[in-house]
Amino acid sequence: MSYLLQFCGLSDPLQLFYLEQSEGPAFAGFRPVQLDRLLGWAQAIGRQRHWDLEVIHQAVIEAWMERADVIRQWQLRLHHEPHDRLLVAGLGTPHDWERRCEQLLRA
Repeated sequence: MSYLLQFCGLSDPLQLFYLEQSEGPAFAGFRPVQLDRLLGWAQAIGRQRHWDLEVIHQAVIEAWMERADVIRQWQLRLHHEPHDRLLVAGLGTPHDWERRCEQLLRA
């Protein structure tokens, strides 16, 4: 099984709440954006959904390394945003992301 971690952008808590209620990938907001917090959240989601925790750990590390420059830009941008803004990340299987895209197309 593979898992995809995506950084979706900045959001306020209410919009994040709506994302968290939707089916498909799991979403969470981070401020500050730190690898240890991201890993902790991903592991908790993995336990809830009975996913392979080792594969999730690897997917998060790989995404963090591959997107280091983009993550740095998000971190800098958060410094200029209102204090309630969060960087939203989503984690899911390819099927979860497919379902999410289909939901968006139906809306």
